[in-house]
Amino acid sequence: MTAKQDATATQSAKLRLETAGRNDLCPCGSGKKYKKCHLRPDEEALAPEVEAPNARAVLLAGWRLFEQRRPGAAEKKFVEALALDPELVDAVVGVGMAKLSQGEKDAAVERFNIVIEKQGDLAKKLAAEGIKDGFTRPDTQPYIRASHALGCLAFDDGEFEKSVTTLANVYAIDDGAVGTEARLVAGKALVKLQRAAEAIPLLKAAAVFPSATARANVGLALAQFLTGDKSSAAASLAAAHQSNPYMGRAILGQVHRRVDNPASAIPGSKEEAVVYAQAFGDVWDETAKAFLAESSGGQPNA
Repeated sequence: MTAKQDATATQSAKLRLETAGRNDLCPCGSGKKYKKCHLRPDEEALAPEVEAPNARAVLLAGWRLFEQRRPGAAEKKFVEALALDPELVDAVVGVGMAKLSQGEKDAAVERFNIVIEKQGDLAKKLAAEGIKDGFTRPDTQPYIRASHALGCLAFDDGEFEKSVTTLANVYAIDDGAVGTEARLVAGKALVKLQRAAEAIPLLKAAAVFPSATARANVGLALAQFLTGDKSSAAASLAAAHQSNPYMGRAILGQVHRRVDNPASAIPGSKEEAVVYAQAFGDVWDETAKAFLAESSGGQPNA
């Protein structure tokens, strides 16, 4: 059928649908009722074309579900996106994040390593170019997500050297929120490795980021204290308490609260202080806590 013939057929179908009732005789002259003759083909001819599923749209739906703390549903969307586009690295890291949220650590690590392997050369290229906004770039987000997750997992497993090395790949190309969080964890890992002096520049860089100022400064205070620089440590504690007056008391166990959803911990709140204490409080030994207690005098009651 030519384009002209197709257009004529469509116009005829539209005219019949607009003028004939289901039980009327079909306008084609067949003598049959419209519903027994042209009704169904006319409806099919004018039905809108069904668009093929878009892998990126399915991927975005997966991330929305993940942000709603529905990892099982999110994983299904990520798998669906991969079925549409097997090279969609964003969906691979999505599956990894969803599996990690469901306690499937080994399966998550497998996916993260796939992403690192696929995008390692790109990350090295951006680092060589001095790129520092990596997480704002869609092409490097999967690598940053995967590296950050692996670095945090290594820390949780007590593999502090591996954590430091892996997280360095994150903040090498990102100075934003994700890179800052990578610096905070790497700083703690360095303290665990008794390399507090190396943690200081990382934590100073993290302190510049507004939402991390209090957490970075209190970690910086510890690193400076451990290197014997008590005056700088006191100044960093003062800066931390200026941003969040509950930091010291949370580390000392004087804020009786637990936060199960770290995302709810806004900067300057008790929740932020508690999240820091839950995650990093164990690096403060008794000597450091004594210094903290002395330097935190006059802070508000919990």
